[in-house]
Amino acid sequence: MLTNKRIIVTGATMGIGQAVAMRAAREGADVAFCGLTEQGADETIRAIESAGRRAFFKVVDLRDLDAARQFAREAIAFLGGLDGLVNNAGANTWHGVLTSTFEDLDNCFRVNFYHAWALSQEAYPHLKAAGGGVIVNLSSINAERTLPGVFPYNVAKAMLVALTKSIALEWGKDNIRSVAIQPGLILTNLAIEYFNTFPDPAAARYRSEGVYPLKRGGRPEEIAATIVHILGGENGFLNGVPILIDGGISALYETRLDE
Repeated sequence: MLTNKRIIVTGATMGIGQAVAMRAAREGADVAFCGLTEQGADETIRAIESAGRRAFFKVVDLRDLDAARQFAREAIAFLGGLDGLVNNAGANTWHGVLTSTFEDLDNCFRVNFYHAWALSQEAYPHLKAAGGGVIVNLSSINAERTLPGVFPYNVAKAMLVALTKSIALEWGKDNIRSVAIQPGLILTNLAIEYFNTFPDPAAARYRSEGVYPLKRGGRPEEIAATIVHILGGENGFLNGVPILIDGGISALYETRLDE
């Protein structure tokens, strides 16, 4: 599906990003990726190279936009062009509206949004030169349906949806498409670490998964399957929209944790 495609994935040393990088390589793509640290990078590199594809990795703090842009330039030079960008990197930064500070907002937007805009800018001329391509932005169900105390994370994830729509409208003439993915609870290492902060991690996980109609959280590989399908371009008319991958929880009128 991605034979000889050239793909960048941010935050691909773990979780959804790692699953995307590995799946893309198995489908035939060369993959450039970054992470905040080297931890997990070797696993991603081995998987890409085991699939017979080329891998490029760099440690980058994407909050530094100059460093983010430099990573994009080096990655594109290594790949010899670009066919797809997956803006996956991000982290939970939760506060209340009343108690949050400007510094909280600024850090949240640096972690979750600004670099996606900057990398998309860097990607544009190369996607255009390739005859078109795809930008996938990892948003969240919280952009649509959220909870108290999840500000400004929900705002940052909604901004990614807005970015997706603007790219679709402004760059569609160059055959560049953009799609946002909005996962629900996905059982990444970060999610497991969150459950482990509770006195009874198993009970906390049971409560969180139990509100989902499927009675489980999603797997990173399930999100990766959709993203790689989008990168493959089989549906070239899919553009400018958010896609919920949430196990059906958004269909609920009310959730009760005591059931």
